Amino acid sequence: MKASTVIASLLFGSIAAAAPVDKRALVYKTEVVTEVVVIYTTVYGDEPTPTPSAVSSTAAAAFYEQKKPVPTSTPAALPAYTPAPAPSAPAPPVYTPPVEEQPKPSPTPSPKPEPQPEPQPEPQPSPEPSPEPSPEPQPEPQPAPSSQAPSPAPQPEQVYTPAPAPAPTPSPSPAPAPAPAPATYPTTESSSSGGDVHQDVDITVYDNNGAAGACGEPLTDDMMVVAIAKGAWNAKGGSTYNVMTGASSNPWCGAKINIEYEGKTCEATIMDMCPGCDGPYDIDLSRAAWKALGITETTRLKANWSLA
Repeated sequence: MKASTVIASLLFGSIAAAAPVDKRALVYKTEVVTEVVVIYTTVYGDEPTPTPSAVSSTAAAAFYEQKKPVPTSTPAALPAYTPAPAPSAPAPPVYTPPVEEQPKPSPTPSPKPEPQPEPQPEPQPSPEPSPEPSPEPQPEPQPAPSSQAPSPAPQPEQVYTPAPAPAPTPSPSPAPAPAPAPATYPTTESSSSGGDVHQDVDITVYDNNGAAGACGEPLTDDMMVVAIAKGAWNAKGGSTYNVMTGASSNPWCGAKINIEYEGKTCEATIMDMCPGCDGPYDIDLSRAAWKALGITETTRLKANWSLA
C-alpha cells in the first residue's frame, strides 16, 4: 500500500507542474485496487507441483488516461504439503525349510583282480606193477571115513489141510419171458364189388350235435355217417383243404361203405375222422347207423366193412 501511495503522489505532482496556468483546473482521481489471491495446491505422492500463477486485476481507468503499468505483487510460493509416507509394516519372515544334506556316496572300492592260479603240470601216470604169479592152491586132505552109523533122516511135519467145501448147487435159470404176441390187425380182403373188406374191426358209436366234422360238413345224430380211424385218415394225406373253396380234400370224405354186423348190414358215408380209434381201420358210427345195425347198448363191438 505504501508503494501505491508514493506512485500516486508522483503522478499528481507531475500533472500539477505540467498544467498551464491559464487553463481550467482539472482534478484527476485515480484509484488503484489491488487484489491478492492466495492459491493453495495439495500435492499427493510424486505428482509434479504446478507453479501458481499470479492473478492481477486492474481497475478500468478513464478514457483519457494513459495506461500505465500497474505493479503487481506475487505472493511467495508456499511449499507444497507432502504427507510423510506411512511406515510400512515389516514383511513377515518367510519360512525357508532347511536343506537336507544329502549323504555323500561312499566310494565303491573297485574289486581287486583275483590272482589266477598257475597251471599245474598234469601228473604222469605211473607204470602199473606187473602182477606176481599166485601160488597154486593145494588140495585139502579128505577126512577119513568114520566107523559110526549114519543118523536117521528127520521125518517131515504133518500140515493140516482143511476139507474142500462142497461145490454150490447151480440154481435153475429162470425161464425166459414169453415174447409179446404181435398185435393183430383186422384182415383186409377184396369184396365182390371190387372194394377192400376190413374184417374184425372195432365199431363204436358217438354223438353228433350239428358241429362240422373233419370233412367240413355239419353232422347230426339222424345222419347215416361214420368217422374213420386216424391211421387210415392220415394214410391218405390227413387234413387237407381246397384253397379256393375251403372244403376238405382228403379222399375219404364222401366215400360210401357197407357195414355188416351179425348178418345185418347198412350203408353209411365217411364224413369225419376218429382220433380215439386204435386200429387203422376202426370206425365210429352215428346214432342212426348204430340203430340201423340193430344195436341198442353203447359199447365196443367187432364188425366188417368195405367200400360200396
